[in-house]
Amino acid sequence: MKLRLIFYFTNEVKNSISALCAGMIYRGIYDRIDVRFVESEDELVGAIGRGVVNLVAFSITTVNFYERYRTFLRLKKLTKGYGDIYFIAGGPHADGDPDSLLLAGFDFVFSGYCEDGFSSFLKDFLFQNRVASGQKIVCTTSQLWRERSFAKLFNNYFPPLEIQRGCRYRCTYCQSCVRMKRQIYKSRDAIDEYIRDFLSLGFSRFSFVSPDAFDLRFVSENRSPDNLIALFEYLTSKKIRLIEYGQFPSEIRPNRDVDEFFKALSRYTKNRKIVIGAQSFEDHRLKKIKRGHTASDIEQTMESAARYGFYSIVDIILGFPDETEEERIYTLNRFRELNKRFPSRLHVHYFLPLAGTEMYASNPSRLDKNTLDLLNKLERDGRAKGWWKEGERMVRRIIRMREKFSNN
Repeated sequence: MKLRLIFYFTNEVKNSISALCAGMIYRGIYDRIDVRFVESEDELVGAIGRGVVNLVAFSITTVNFYERYRTFLRLKKLTKGYGDIYFIAGGPHADGDPDSLLLAGFDFVFSGYCEDGFSSFLKDFLFQNRVASGQKIVCTTSQLWRERSFAKLFNNYFPPLEIQRGCRYRCTYCQSCVRMKRQIYKSRDAIDEYIRDFLSLGFSRFSFVSPDAFDLRFVSENRSPDNLIALFEYLTSKKIRLIEYGQFPSEIRPNRDVDEFFKALSRYTKNRKIVIGAQSFEDHRLKKIKRGHTASDIEQTMESAARYGFYSIVDIILGFPDETEEERIYTLNRFRELNKRFPSRLHVHYFLPLAGTEMYASNPSRLDKNTLDLLNKLERDGRAKGWWKEGERMVRRIIRMREKFSNN
């Protein structure tokens, strides 16, 4: 059977698609399939062929579900009568609300970490085993993820090293723990494989994916700066000089014990900007969303970062469902005070109800005039970046899709 697999290879999903392809290599099926990467709707239409079985794969987030659904409908219309075309959905939205994607009309929906399970599914197609459409396929992280790097060069893209999966805190708004509620870490052999490929391809900028940068395990089973130091020493011994850590996508969670961690970062890493996931400066809110830290911990983290020469990008979220104007103003003013003491900038996000989280069924509160005036002033002064504006547009689409494909 001739099998063509077409990935919609857009920026926000490149890492996950690269991991799927690496899994196909490990299982010996990548070269037996006509794999194509497209980056626009027009390319997607052009890649679908006659006389072959087409598998069109989308990695879908709750944020891009609206756009991907429109693309899916257009493809269905343009390829009507082509015959063997199957539409596949995976990604964070499939983890949290797979039924919505089946209701939307996708033939197969993959939930969970699917690097291994997806390859098994493709083998069934290759060997013409019966594969019934309309299935929800749930996968779990296999031991293979720990043992192999799952990073190869595809479509001129080589992903950062995903060194950790899972998060222990389970914040009510966050999808990081939807797939995995415990932490697992790459083995030394997997890191070595990544380093070999990284160096053979001539890259120099070494970066990471981690949901909690300082929660690394490398030589100790406990949270300790020794793990960072050992990892960075190991990379340095492999002639890697340009190490970046503690910025997207390996942000730092506030804590009171961060001083020695920043000392290690200052010694080994090249980046002098770091990202702190604060989310709020109001202790009641932090407790309610299960952050596991306090506003005082945020201040301590910013202070330690500044002590070792780092500029802090501080992420916060506004628009939580029961949030008040007083709470918003307090958070923004508290940052203004800290901004006078520590080099920093605020990245303001708008609350988005993400699939699979405790707050998926919630709607955001509207930002009041006083809050908007203060946000705009912070932005004009260069103290804040206005990502909340895009968030307000996104959330309307998220709610529309949630209501359209609700199973309730």
